[in-house]
Amino acid sequence: MISKIKNSFFQGDARSVLMKKNIVASFLVKGWSCIVQLLLIPITLKCLNQYEYGIWITINSVLIWIDQMDIGLGNGLRNKLAESLALNDKEKARRQVSTAFIMLCLIVVPIIFVSILLINNIDCYSLLNVDALRVPNLEEIMITSFIMVGATFVFKLIGNVYLGLQLPAINNLLIVAGQTLALVIICILTFLGYHSLYKVAVAYTVSPLIVYLIAYPITFRRYKYLSPSITEFDKKELYPLLSLGIGFFFIQIAGLAMFASSNVIISNILSPAEVTPYQIAYRYFSLVIVAFTIISAPLWTATTDAYTQNDKDWIKSMIKKMRKTMVVFAIILLIMLIASRFVYHVWIGSDVEIPLNLSVLMTIYIMLLVYSTCYSN
Repeated sequence: MISKIKNSFFQGDARSVLMKKNIVASFLVKGWSCIVQLLLIPITLKCLNQYEYGIWITINSVLIWIDQMDIGLGNGLRNKLAESLALNDKEKARRQVSTAFIMLCLIVVPIIFVSILLINNIDCYSLLNVDALRVPNLEEIMITSFIMVGATFVFKLIGNVYLGLQLPAINNLLIVAGQTLALVIICILTFLGYHSLYKVAVAYTVSPLIVYLIAYPITFRRYKYLSPSITEFDKKELYPLLSLGIGFFFIQIAGLAMFASSNVIISNILSPAEVTPYQIAYRYFSLVIVAFTIISAPLWTATTDAYTQNDKDWIKSMIKKMRKTMVVFAIILLIMLIASRFVYHVWIGSDVEIPLNLSVLMTIYIMLLVYSTCYSN
């Protein structure tokens, strides 16, 4: 029976079979990722109090802005690499990877320099509404975090290479490996009694960097024809990458303004402590968007491949299937809302109170994200 189900599921054209394999692999990887993220919150709350945890989540929201300052090169590479590989032009593919890597190196240095300059010249305590007596080393925490994220900024392009290869499961594996390492380090800090916001910030930011540094030589030993080289830098490849990438960049900035500014606004208007219940509710309901993204993410590159080969019937077929999938996820969200109070109590305990109206609004918010994610991919 298992054999029949397996054969039935993995039938179809090569593009669909590859997409299905990545969906299955991504579910396994993302399943572990969800467990890690759910564990990170209560364990971090044991290492930090609610106020300090709210500060870290807020700082992390600011760090996301740096992570998206690649002027769209990552997503541009993802699409253009998929096109080059669909046409079996490996030389062009290597030039695209090399050009993107070198450009990111040129971008990250001034970004980090400007970030450090801003941190030293603005009142971070007033911006984030942080009590200087409770967190005396806020600037040091932010500068260290920015430098770590800046270094990761370049090497995370490896993930876009795997996305261009239609292997999103590998990209997800790299992400979850960084999260797992962070969990291990924070567990050790908690066990040793190091209740330090600075150490937690380092644990969160250095972990993905370590993973990408390990993955870099492994990746380009496996895919030598894509290995970046200074000699392969090509100005001619820069325009196609950026012409598409700039569009993505504006989308990313708009997305950041909408999705990544909430924590800063809550911290500034209310208190860093109020960021914590918001994030707990978001983490709980965002499990749905994580699961839906696993299904829809392979559509991005697969659709690029289909469109390049003028296979529009395949695209129309996938849209119909995804509409049915969205109905299933709407039902799952409703069940999660009904069970939310019980889940919060088991997961976090009684230390943090999450109002019912916050859960209701978060349910609606996540459903809107599911709907938009389907069509954006």
